[in-house]
Amino acid sequence: MPLDFTAIDFETANASNASACSVGLVKVRDGRVVDRAGWLIKPPLGHDSFTEWNTRIHGIMAVDVEDALLWSEQLPDLLEF
Repeated sequence: MPLDFTAIDFETANASNASACSVGLVKVRDGRVVDRAGWLIKPPLGHDSFTEWNTRIHGIMAVDVEDALLWSEQLPDLLEF
């Protein structure tokens, strides 16, 4: 049986699930990695504060996402992947 799936990993700026600040994707087809993608996300206002705890885990800081697109602007790219 072929093993086909796409793994998605989000990093968040803080404890809020709405504070996504990056996403990574890996596409596996027939048990082999065939594609990878990842990018930064600017968290929406109200969910955009970066906690020291989260930054220690992933190393992403507010300055890193200043020019990134909002999640709502990046959803089509994620769906296309």
